[in-house]
Amino acid sequence: MTPPKTATTPAATTASLLAVVALSVSGCNQTPPQPPQPPQPPQPPPALGSTTPGDTTAPKANNGRAANAQFTLAVRSIDDDDSRVIVVVTAVDPAFKDIDDVPEELLTIGATAPLLGSSQRSSDREIIFTPAFPLLRGHEYLVRFDPSHDESIHGQPLSCRYRVPAAPTAPPPTLSNIFPSSNVLPANHLKFYLVFSEPMQPGDIWNHFRLIDLDLDRPVPRPFRHTELWSRDGRTLTLWFHPGRVKRGLNLNVEIGPILVEGHRYRLEISGDWPSARGTLLGRDVTKTFRAGTADHKQPDPGTWTIQPPAAGSRKPLICRLGSAHDWALLLSDVAVVTEEGNPLAGSIEVSDDESVWVFTPRQAWKTGHYRLAVGSVLEDLAGNSVERPFEVDITATDAKTQAARKQAETVFRSFEIRSPAPPNLP
Repeated sequence: MTPPKTATTPAATTASLLAVVALSVSGCNQTPPQPPQPPQPPQPPPALGSTTPGDTTAPKANNGRAANAQFTLAVRSIDDDDSRVIVVVTAVDPAFKDIDDVPEELLTIGATAPLLGSSQRSSDREIIFTPAFPLLRGHEYLVRFDPSHDESIHGQPLSCRYRVPAAPTAPPPTLSNIFPSSNVLPANHLKFYLVFSEPMQPGDIWNHFRLIDLDLDRPVPRPFRHTELWSRDGRTLTLWFHPGRVKRGLNLNVEIGPILVEGHRYRLEISGDWPSARGTLLGRDVTKTFRAGTADHKQPDPGTWTIQPPAAGSRKPLICRLGSAHDWALLLSDVAVVTEEGNPLAGSIEVSDDESVWVFTPRQAWKTGHYRLAVGSVLEDLAGNSVERPFEVDITATDAKTQAARKQAETVFRSFEIRSPAPPNLP
């Protein structure tokens, strides 16, 4: 690149001549002039958040705070929790009085990209941004206020850095279980449940999952539905396959193809880089390997279950053999034991044998009498077929059999009896 030319003024020319004369008069005792230095290449702009002398947009040394003559930028914790914060920009003058909708880019906080959240103008002098999720402990975030994103605001941008203190040393989280447990799943399988030892970081989680077709030795493209469904305690995630690729005849199923192919082997991978809510990484990759079996389009039928009632006077469990695998979470939430009058019986529930056996242990000893097993119509098998209706429904069909299959009663009951134990055989 040709260096830019330097303009020469008469004054500069005169100064140069005087310098030459002075050198001639002083003789060889003077240090000879240095050769001209080559032009320096243009410097790149400072990195986002780097410190440049005199730059009011550069982060200050203090944690989560910056200011200039017009604005103050600050990160404030909520209830003394450094991971739950709001970002506040305050103006000296009523600079925000003409703002109705706060632009998303005006006030941001993020590590590699701005976090999701909401901004609001709390007054003519103050705007507040609230992140949608807690910040990760042990991580550093860049906070920016950029008034150029709203033409009604005049002033210089500000930025600072905010570091969330690391949590006390604790064991890393673990992925305790992946349901279904079986290593053979129907080709139209619908969802997994991932159960963790502690709450995990929600938000941008989809880079932590992959589904590998082991027979083709390549990832399955776009298998997951990008909707986060967490349990209330933040420990269980429902990971859905995209229904549009599971249901036959829909656009995604036709254009991209089904997710699973009968007979193929697959590996579900969960990355060890996924952090918990307190910022500790899972630490190791976790996988589940399975084979795709025959597609399942048949609804569950509680009428075919085998019920094994225990004898009265004990707390031995009631065992129900379902004949096939059912949805793990719904077996825990939508199957119960009730008295003949309809009152629920207190006790604990377990599932076993790849979610094909339902076990109920009463809190108190069984009493003789008639009971009922109450099964919610939302109970599903692994392919999303419920007691109420099959997963794939032909909405154009009008025959009586199809119409009856679309909707069953809200709750299906199975009666059983608890009897006194048989008397011992006398000699």
